[in-house]
Amino acid sequence: MLIRLLPARFTCRSRLRYIAALIILGWIIAAASATAYISYQIVRRSILTNLEQKVLLEVKQRGDNIDRWIATRKAEIELLANTPIVSSMSWQLAEPYLQAEVIRLQEFYHFALIDPDGYYYTTKVGKAKANVTDRQHFQKAMAGEVYVSDPTISRSLENKIIIPISAPIYPLATNPTSKTVNRPIGVMNGVIQIERLVAIAGKMEYGAGSYAFILNSQGVPIIHPNPNVTGNIDRPAASFLDSKDANLAIVARKMVYQKTGISQTELNNTRVYIAYLPLQQAEWSIGLVIPRYNIEKELHPLYILIAITAGFLVWAILSAIAALNLFAKNRVRGRTEAMLHRLTSRVRASLNLDRILQTTVEELGSLLHLERAIFGWYDPRHDALEFCWEYCREGLPARLGTFGAQSGPSGDLVARLHRSESVVLRETAASFGEPSGELTQLELAHQRYAAVPVLTQTNRLGYLFACADRQFAAAEEVEVLEAVADSLAIAISQSYLHEQIQDQLKLLEEVLAKLRRTEEHLMKSEKMSVLGEIAAGIAREINNPINFIYGSLIHLNDSIGDLLNIIYLYAQYYPVPEPEIAAEIEAMDLGFVSEDVPQILNSLKTGADRIRQLVLSLQNFSSGGDTDKERTNIQEGIDSILLLLAHRLDNKISVVKEYSNLPLLLCYPGQLNQAFASILRNAIDAVNSSEFADKKIVIKTDIVSRPEGRFIAVSIANNGPRIPPEIQRRIFDPFFTTKSFNKFTGLGLSICYKIVVQTHGGRITVQSPTMQPESEYQSAIGAEFVVELPVI
Repeated sequence: MLIRLLPARFTCRSRLRYIAALIILGWIIAAASATAYISYQIVRRSILTNLEQKVLLEVKQRGDNIDRWIATRKAEIELLANTPIVSSMSWQLAEPYLQAEVIRLQEFYHFALIDPDGYYYTTKVGKAKANVTDRQHFQKAMAGEVYVSDPTISRSLENKIIIPISAPIYPLATNPTSKTVNRPIGVMNGVIQIERLVAIAGKMEYGAGSYAFILNSQGVPIIHPNPNVTGNIDRPAASFLDSKDANLAIVARKMVYQKTGISQTELNNTRVYIAYLPLQQAEWSIGLVIPRYNIEKELHPLYILIAITAGFLVWAILSAIAALNLFAKNRVRGRTEAMLHRLTSRVRASLNLDRILQTTVEELGSLLHLERAIFGWYDPRHDALEFCWEYCREGLPARLGTFGAQSGPSGDLVARLHRSESVVLRETAASFGEPSGELTQLELAHQRYAAVPVLTQTNRLGYLFACADRQFAAAEEVEVLEAVADSLAIAISQSYLHEQIQDQLKLLEEVLAKLRRTEEHLMKSEKMSVLGEIAAGIAREINNPINFIYGSLIHLNDSIGDLLNIIYLYAQYYPVPEPEIAAEIEAMDLGFVSEDVPQILNSLKTGADRIRQLVLSLQNFSSGGDTDKERTNIQEGIDSILLLLAHRLDNKISVVKEYSNLPLLLCYPGQLNQAFASILRNAIDAVNSSEFADKKIVIKTDIVSRPEGRFIAVSIANNGPRIPPEIQRRIFDPFFTTKSFNKFTGLGLSICYKIVVQTHGGRITVQSPTMQPESEYQSAIGAEFVVELPVI
């Protein structure tokens, strides 16, 4: 069809060239289309992956909220089980207390106190006639576990579907932490209505049409919008694992296997996304069904962009075909199009906005033999144009600045430019202050200029001006300007996108640096863990022979003393020995030996005792103690740490200990030793960096009373340099350090804060300075770290 458009006077050779050009164009179109389609699929897959991960992250956060809600309920039941009133197993004492707790906590429908034989009392009906020995939650609790049961039908409330949460009750005289030794004497049971869990799960919706469901460990739905498919312990329902819908069965299998993920599948002939994750506090998995539109609606801008790109591609194809036809009719026009293509290629190849725009106006001026080519931004607030880039013929004055029309209503300038009316633009005084000399102006005469708008993706409107000293703005010239404007719009958008990508790259570099620091810290932590295990093993191996040596020295000292006494008795009763014996006594210097041997034995005993103390301190410090809490004398732990740090104290640093009579603290000893060791190391570093000759570290312990209860307070103060307020505010932040990161990770005090505050429920504060200067020429010095641990 395109060949028929050729004039009849075209020669055979020209016709062959035209056909060859069409074939090449066809291959280019096919390659461009294939490239565009592949790029579209890659971009679409990438965006969908990011959207799926974003949705999964939100679902995880909401699932964590449900986990925290269940964990709170379990903690409340366990706390009630450990109260003296409930531990008495007396319903007369416990009933008013539990009735009040139902009102206070509000989340529970009622509480029950279950005897070991399975009979129980509830706050709803009092003594129940039913027995629950066959219930799994009762069996788990009697085995010492706080357990959340699958939904079941209450045996004391007719047709009431409930979720029991049970915790073991231990005797008052026993330690609740010794659960492996003592058996429970009963079960504390809290009941939550199934409607409450349905309401909480309903808050996980992700847009219209989404809904959440919960499966138990057998794949049976216990929460679902369709009540006909839900089941419980007493009224079983079909498992989704056996669903006729293969897609649903696959998702259910992943949920039963405690997998976390998001899948696109088809349910009821509708494409949907299902995000799923396991709950940590119960043997359930939660799934969220999201309509496909709710997630993929964010792809609409991509579809619009593809449509625009496709339209642009179609337009480019048609333009190329028209260009070929025009090239066949007019070779001059063909050369113009070639130059235009070269210009747009240069513009699109650059990402620097200044270079793009300056190159555009210069190439445009040379291509169309213009007097002036200008690009400027339109300011709708002041109805003015800000000319920023310009090409002008040699000898003409530049016209850069802000220009506006002096007559006409606001917004009239754009309409006049679109109609190509004559306009006189005058430089405004509001751009750069009062201009020096006479205000400049730019005259745009009718049919001697063209103004083409350039609309960027940032919604900022630009204008490309072409001014000539001849009749201008013919259809071909306007077409060239519009083509350049389109390319320019894409180039400007690419430039803005490049800037955004550079910002994102900088952010990624910062995140990568943090990840590398975290990796280094983890490697160091793993190394220190291994060294701790090795040190503990070496300490155990050294301890046995040292104890043997130490014990043997005691007996050796006694035996040698007895031998010396016998020698003294011989010397007393036989003052004149035989000549051979006298010679030997004189040769060995018996008097010196008898005085020196006890001293040597005492030195050996002192050294062995020193080694025993070091080994004991090393064992105390490197012991785990993180599995179960135990009651410990924290002052002994501090002494062990000081003994291990003695090589850093030397004789230059004096340690003053002001200990009080403290009770044993229920804690994780290994973790507290780590925290105190970190604080003491920082104190030693601080006093070593001080110029004072009297370097001192003061350790005080005491019991303090707070509104929350009694606390053991440990104060570690030093007379080193003061800590500035800006550092005090960040001193417990992870990775924050004022020292070299090659030697220090910046995590020591952060870990201290986690151990004291998060693990032990205590508090840690820093105060600096703690000492006033001795003269006006000195600065305040000193720092004090105070650790307060609750007495349980």
